[in-house]
Amino acid sequence: MGLRLTADRRSILWRPTGSLSVPDMGQARIARTRRAVVRLVTVVGGLPARASNVPYLRPLAAIAGTALVITVSWGAWRSADLDGLPTWALLGVGVLMMPLVLALNGAEFKLQASMVGVHLGWSETARYVGQASVANMLPVPGGPILRHRVLATRGASQRMAVRAQLMTAIWWLAAGLVVSGLSFVAAAGRWWLGLAMAAGGGVLWVAGWSMRPTTTDRLGDLGWLALVEVATVMLGAIRFWAVAVLIGATLDAAGAFSMAFTSPAAAALGIFPSGIGAREALIGVTAKVIEADASLLFLAAAIERVVSLVAAVPVLTWSLWGRRHPSHSEAGLPDASPELGEDVNPMPASLD
Repeated sequence: MGLRLTADRRSILWRPTGSLSVPDMGQARIARTRRAVVRLVTVVGGLPARASNVPYLRPLAAIAGTALVITVSWGAWRSADLDGLPTWALLGVGVLMMPLVLALNGAEFKLQASMVGVHLGWSETARYVGQASVANMLPVPGGPILRHRVLATRGASQRMAVRAQLMTAIWWLAAGLVVSGLSFVAAAGRWWLGLAMAAGGGVLWVAGWSMRPTTTDRLGDLGWLALVEVATVMLGAIRFWAVAVLIGATLDAAGAFSMAFTSPAAAALGIFPSGIGAREALIGVTAKVIEADASLLFLAAAIERVVSLVAAVPVLTWSLWGRRHPSHSEAGLPDASPELGEDVNPMPASLD
């Protein structure tokens, strides 16, 4: 601020001498809002990582989740007439879906890498995705650690690698909420609940956009990533639907897609390896909302988990076996596979 005399020197008027113009003030507000959103998302997104670092919490959650799945599934099995369980058909669902799951997970990781300036071939991407699947079953958040270390050892900034992963996780949950929300409107007739979920997904989508790596200069990558996340939650819902129908559950398409949010929501908790127990519980609660057989759908989720794991064994074996081969050293690149026992925290205190 400064003083300015009028022409006749009879009055003194206040005039801003170094103030921002209206457009500049608007941009400043946008920048401040963006920084506030980034800080909020960083804090909220970091809660699962901090929770998983609590001693023994993740192993205890794994034990509790497994016990819940076994107990409820056993009760549902005894109450349902499943003597003629189509085992081979169930395994067929897992085997047929596995290439699609692998392709979507690989595409997601390639897009993450592209956003931070790292190029990954499809073969090594598939191997890393397989290793991350194994790592997610450990009592540590191994999958995110492995992906982060792959990007970091290929020259990506630590913060940008975290941004890419955090944005992807947020968009995965956002896609699940939007798909489930729209399905709730049709499946349960509870339009208010469905619209609330869809709106929540939209808010998360904007929050994820604010977390995008600043090195991203290709908007096409972000568009493809959004499509991959939507396809991922829809594929998960279709696989669950197929398993549920095969064991005799009554479930239509809208009911199946109302479950789309359960996998990313269980993963977002961060303390249950592969979401075990948490996802099945969310499916049981959702079944109650859409007035379906909660115990049978809980059992379907447990069977789907087993079927998917069995179908993934060849891929997991190949991905772990492939690590022994010097594909990186032959190409003159550093080995990007981390030691999962290391104390690695890929979540910095601030991403500003």
